[in-house]
Amino acid sequence: MKGIVFSLLNEMVEERFGLAAWSQLLDDTGLDGIYVATETYEDAELFALVGAAEAATGIPATDLVRSFGEYMLPHFAANYPIFFEGQTNLKEFLLTVDQVIHVEVRKLLPNAGLPEFGYEDRNDDELTMIYTSPRKLCALAEGLIAGSATHFNQRYELKHDVCMHKGDAQCSLELKMLQ
Repeated sequence: MKGIVFSLLNEMVEERFGLAAWSQLLDDTGLDGIYVATETYEDAELFALVGAAEAATGIPATDLVRSFGEYMLPHFAANYPIFFEGQTNLKEFLLTVDQVIHVEVRKLLPNAGLPEFGYEDRNDDELTMIYTSPRKLCALAEGLIAGSATHFNQRYELKHDVCMHKGDAQCSLELKMLQ
């Protein structure tokens, strides 16, 4: 996993829980906490930090990861505005994730290990995103969708009944755009 993910996690923990909380997570996991945005780190480090955060706060890991995804989105929008330019709504933006954004990210960071998304585009108000990744961070995708919805000022409903955490081969994130 790229260091930018760890750097943003560090920022979020410090903002929401304080510097001492981040230091405690590092102590609890035995990690040094020095992350370079473009370097690649073991996924196990992220999972260890999330597990330690869950133990420290009592907040389920899935909720923490979802919240982290929501936190990440405005930072991505500020640092990579080109991916948001010309997009006028949530659905339009989400349809660019796999074939535009991830393609460009892979050019810049070949070892990024990004998830794959397929799409079922039924009508103007519905979109199903098919999420596949060995990391099974579908909650992060849910959070990024929530952050994107905030960015585009779009209300939506999300149904996530098909999930790798339930033994399915992929996750199905069914979105309905609301007025």
